[in-house]
Amino acid sequence: MKEMIKLSSIKKNYGDVKIIKDLNFTVYEGEFLTMLGPSGCGKTTTLRMIAGFEEPTSGEILLDEKPVGDLPPYKRKINTVFQNYALFPHLTVAQNIAFGLKMAKVPKPKRSLQVEKMLKLVQLEGYGNRKLDQLSGGQKQRIAIARALINHPQVLLLDEPLSALDLKLRKQMQLELKRLQRKLGITFVYVTHDQEEALMMSDRIAVMNKGHLEQIADPRTLYEKPKTCFVANFIGESNIFYGKVSEITKAGAKVTIENGYLSIQSKKPVSESQIVNIVIRPEKVKLSETEVAGFHIPATVAEHYYAGNMNKTVLRLPNGMALKMNTPGEQVLLPIGTSVFVYWELSDAILVETASDDVYNVVDNPDFSTVNQQS
Repeated sequence: MKEMIKLSSIKKNYGDVKIIKDLNFTVYEGEFLTMLGPSGCGKTTTLRMIAGFEEPTSGEILLDEKPVGDLPPYKRKINTVFQNYALFPHLTVAQNIAFGLKMAKVPKPKRSLQVEKMLKLVQLEGYGNRKLDQLSGGQKQRIAIARALINHPQVLLLDEPLSALDLKLRKQMQLELKRLQRKLGITFVYVTHDQEEALMMSDRIAVMNKGHLEQIADPRTLYEKPKTCFVANFIGESNIFYGKVSEITKAGAKVTIENGYLSIQSKKPVSESQIVNIVIRPEKVKLSETEVAGFHIPATVAEHYYAGNMNKTVLRLPNGMALKMNTPGEQVLLPIGTSVFVYWELSDAILVETASDDVYNVVDNPDFSTVNQQS
């Protein structure tokens, strides 16, 4: 698989502030890769360095296997779609789309043909003579994308391009962007803080946190096998237990937690007395009136919330921790206040890494006094 973009040991500082800390990843030809993370994690700065609008403090960026550190933005076969569209209000739709071709001195008849092809591609045929104030937000976004694509870039960078749209239009444009990317086969690098958007659109997702890469993988792997607690919390909903392996069994391992104990079955090797983080997705949580072998997690049904196709239930554990549980919308719910026991299939437990010294210090205390204070 051909490498279209490669970031090697990229660092970016503004004075003494470290924005990007030794970033390394590769984007392959024809791939839709999303950089996902909270505000301030460095994803837009990374995008701007790829485009050439910012220079790395150190490290190297390759485009189509060639270094581009000395190339200005206009000499990189990269176009960018911005959050605010950056269209020219005094030009018509056709003139906006053709702007790049005009700057490249492409003859007017050829420009007109290319513009018509782009309008058809973004499903806006017949809109060429309209002014921008006659367009909706979604139509303006399509024009911005058409303008970026008309020069046939090797890479299209998109910096939260849908954030200004309402929810319904945003979801329509997500499908539209993915359709365009598949049809054209162009490498897309997309920036967003919306994890649902990233899961829906991407071939792979690079999850960023405080200037470093937490994990890069396809959406299913990120959701089902997060490597860190940050990824588990940021991609979907999670219940996270901190505990110590108290016994190795034939089925897996028994883990002592503040609220009792639980069992896991993990492909990652564990040893007795090891500190572990256990992630359980809300849809994997099960309830029983009596204890299930390998589990002792008593709880009380605290709240129910209706969310259309599912019910969201909050279970309160003895120490006050809130445990999230999702069930199909048609499923009968237990009355609030019902005492239950929590369990799950052993293979549904996800063992993740921890970098928290607090967890290591606290777990040495047998009462686990400050762990699991989630709510």
